[in-house]
Amino acid sequence: MKSLKEAYGDWALITGASSGIGEVFCRKLAAAGMNVVLVARRKDRLDKIAKELNDEHSIHTRVVCADLSDEEETKTVVGAVDDLEIGLLVNNAGILNTGNFLDNDLEDEIRLININCKSYIILTHGLGNKMKERNKGALIFLSSLTAVSAISRWANYAASKGFDLQFAEAIDAELKDYNIDVMALCPGLTHTELVKISKFNNPMTMNADVVVDNALNKLGKTNLLVPGLMNKINFFSTRINPRLLNTKIFSSVVKSTQESNLK
Repeated sequence: MKSLKEAYGDWALITGASSGIGEVFCRKLAAAGMNVVLVARRKDRLDKIAKELNDEHSIHTRVVCADLSDEEETKTVVGAVDDLEIGLLVNNAGILNTGNFLDNDLEDEIRLININCKSYIILTHGLGNKMKERNKGALIFLSSLTAVSAISRWANYAASKGFDLQFAEAIDAELKDYNIDVMALCPGLTHTELVKISKFNNPMTMNADVVVDNALNKLGKTNLLVPGLMNKINFFSTRINPRLLNTKIFSSVVKSTQESNLK
């Protein structure tokens, strides 16, 4: 079986690389021998991770600081790697707003869409076209278990992850003839800063290393990955349940878990 470097080339680009699943992707890909471009806002954090990767794995890194909620800044990321052949793009950056939608700040909700959806479109278009020209590459889209249901208090977030899932599946169908592997990665609760900020945690929360290992092992073998047995059961049960029931179940879990964590 080909290594990731043999399959996709020397360079990977990961958004949201300063923590959580994005940071783990950087570390795993560097350990596999790929050079990595780390994209996020926190330069000090990115520089620290990049130095560690250089020292531990003797690979090349490039730090690109960008606020992916800003369309123009996101477009500069493509230009910042124009001299590199990015063979693997991990669209990982994401934020979550919790609370009733009408009570939330409108700018925060627009920012969520820009990061969770628009940045994926811009980077996929810019870097995916170059992969298509080379007839080689891979795209990973961080969706979520929440992509399959509407969820009150997470209305915009769940909708954005549903967009990511369907966008990834459609892109996969379009790129079948160009030797480009596409995956929609749909983890459930994972130990990340996002979970801490949302005050959402329970014993089923997975380790980010497990999620990323699953993704890299299955890349090129499936276009949809839901890590964890219980997550798979929950994900595919929504295809049987009425949509209203799915919304009630997911919304109830979010509400009850957040309330218990605030006590």
